[in-house]
Amino acid sequence: MTAAATAERVLAWAAEPSGPVPVGPLWDVTTLANPAGSVRDAASQLARRTSARLGAGFPPFGAVGRTGRTGPPRIGPGAVFLAAAAGGRRQAGAAALLAGAVPPATPSRDPGAWYDLVARHGVADAVVTALAVAGTSTASPGPSEPASDGNDGGAEPLPELLLDASPLTAVLYRPPLRALRSDTTGRAVATTIALMSRPRGQAVLAAGLAGWTPHPYVLAWRASLLARLRLSHRDLLLDVYLTARTRFAADWDRRISWAARQMTALAGVPDPLAVDTLRFWAPLAAIKRDVTLSRLRPLMSGQDPALKLVHRFHLDQAGAA
Repeated sequence: MTAAATAERVLAWAAEPSGPVPVGPLWDVTTLANPAGSVRDAASQLARRTSARLGAGFPPFGAVGRTGRTGPPRIGPGAVFLAAAAGGRRQAGAAALLAGAVPPATPSRDPGAWYDLVARHGVADAVVTALAVAGTSTASPGPSEPASDGNDGGAEPLPELLLDASPLTAVLYRPPLRALRSDTTGRAVATTIALMSRPRGQAVLAAGLAGWTPHPYVLAWRASLLARLRLSHRDLLLDVYLTARTRFAADWDRRISWAARQMTALAGVPDPLAVDTLRFWAPLAAIKRDVTLSRLRPLMSGQDPALKLVHRFHLDQAGAA
């Protein structure tokens, strides 16, 4: 089995992810540069299904090629390389080289790049999520824990490399830990702003950012992103919280009640997940001081318990920075 065959298996799995991420060898990586038609077809199928799951339409976000022809442009090699890296992760060094070889994408300059970005996201999101569930990624390490999986002499683990290579996943999930820790998330913020200018972009952001997740770093990123955009893009912030209070209300109510119990019952350092569950609501608490939410989003309700907890535990300053 070649690296291209490994990539094809992962691409097919990511289109309908179930069970563990497939594993395969990385022999003859040169086949990835010009893969067989079946591999390209698998990447296109993944892009279509990912776009449908996101609600991005097709072509996703109105993507067109540089020539202006209707229909999506050709997917670049990024998704294939990321799929091969994910499937060949037992060969850590080779997998890291493949993930690092993916060229950067600049969606704000090339509208057609969104099709490629959706394909990358289809791989990265499925793999990062699956590895986090399996407990084989550093999705939520402690503040002093190094970003390493112990297999490659301190280099970043594969999930971090996938996040770095997939701008859309960096927005909807989180940027790499090194970017979060050094506060160098400008590229992810720029991708968010570019996405808002695309057809269906704001709806995808609202749905993708509104749900609860068991990973503190993901919740912290979402709070940071919304806080940064609360003045310049208030409509996005309101749409995210409206979606949270309509589509995910029951789950959020359970999580907020749990977080409140954790914050009041435990001595010492509070649970990071409880803190970030409440801090997610801090940007909304910040703008509530200046606007009447019921007038701007009449359907939004039930957020007051979370906002009161934000103020009670002095999380509003961190969320509003």
